[in-house]
Amino acid sequence: MEKRLFRIILSSALIALLILLECSESSLKEQILGKIGTSLAANAFPVSRMSREDKLLQVVMGNPLYFQNTDMERLAESKLIYMENNGGKKASTGEGQGANGESDLQGSADASAVAGENLAQVQTMKGAGSGTAAYVNKLRENKDVSYLWNHFYIIDSTTSVTKALFPVEEMLKRNMTLPAKAGKKQILIYHTHGASEAFSDSRRGRDSDSVIGVGRALKQELEKNGYQVYHDQTKYDLINGQIDRSKAYNTSLDGITKIMKENPDIQVTIDLHRDSVGKNKHTYTMIDGKKTAIVMFFNGMSRNKSGKIDYLYNPNLEANLSFSLQLKCHAMEQYDGFTKPIYLKGYRYNLHVAERSLLVELGNENNTVEEAKNAAAPLAKVIADVLKGEVKGF
Repeated sequence: MEKRLFRIILSSALIALLILLECSESSLKEQILGKIGTSLAANAFPVSRMSREDKLLQVVMGNPLYFQNTDMERLAESKLIYMENNGGKKASTGEGQGANGESDLQGSADASAVAGENLAQVQTMKGAGSGTAAYVNKLRENKDVSYLWNHFYIIDSTTSVTKALFPVEEMLKRNMTLPAKAGKKQILIYHTHGASEAFSDSRRGRDSDSVIGVGRALKQELEKNGYQVYHDQTKYDLINGQIDRSKAYNTSLDGITKIMKENPDIQVTIDLHRDSVGKNKHTYTMIDGKKTAIVMFFNGMSRNKSGKIDYLYNPNLEANLSFSLQLKCHAMEQYDGFTKPIYLKGYRYNLHVAERSLLVELGNENNTVEEAKNAAAPLAKVIADVLKGEVKGF
């Protein structure tokens, strides 16, 4: 009883401090909020029982540092993870619950890609001369799922994978081409976290220095490659004048659904983000003599550790996986060191809206704006080449 009372008092004190900090402009605000979020996740008795509409819970979950630097498994256990695009309704898909009947169910440990330091990532960090194209050639030769997992993916602990989801040969050969149509917008770029993602030297309040500015550069480069682009610059994580990442995927889904309805030729969606890796991790590669931020493709699997998440059903999952893998392979052959392994995570992230849906993490908080924008040209070239079918071996 005393232990429970202590936890309630501690939780209440942390919440009170959190409210005070949210109203302050302290330079230590983000660091302290992150520590509070971690403590709440591990110990908070009342917070874990709040509804998702509760303002205090939204404040805790909307804090970017809390989301980015906290152990996701512990968050899941504390019931504080906001399930993207749930909306209180489960999709009627006719698929079974959990992992029953699924063969070769693998968690991240079994796939040997947990810590983010698998062989492919070590190679990409070496930059030019590391010979990443050799891994692509080997994959084409062996078509082995375990080799694919170990050298092309990081599998987050929130999800699970099965060998049936990764038919290597079919993924590499799947037709992802999209002939360019003059005067028709066929690619959509948007930013679910447009208000909260900037770079090391970004000027406050300048969209041109944020991930939105990088989106503008990517639009220009894609159009140089022959595709018309709709760039949605809506800041979906800015809700009622405040950063609220907890509902950003729901609001961005509403926005892009409307845009795609009004522009039926859109067949490619790119949710462009900036990654978060922590301090003192300034990574880049050299392309055409320029320091260039590194790119990571990201797939939501609509799966937890036990199997399918039915209410996050994605009819385009197989196509999404094929598209990102073809882009990753082509990038490894064209621009050594330009891409990290593809990151697989448990939820959906609005990738269900099209077969050619992408979530791209371009650079991180330690890259400069110039380094991030330098990545636009090679990324656009990789995307355009795959869409045009101008790639090796596919």
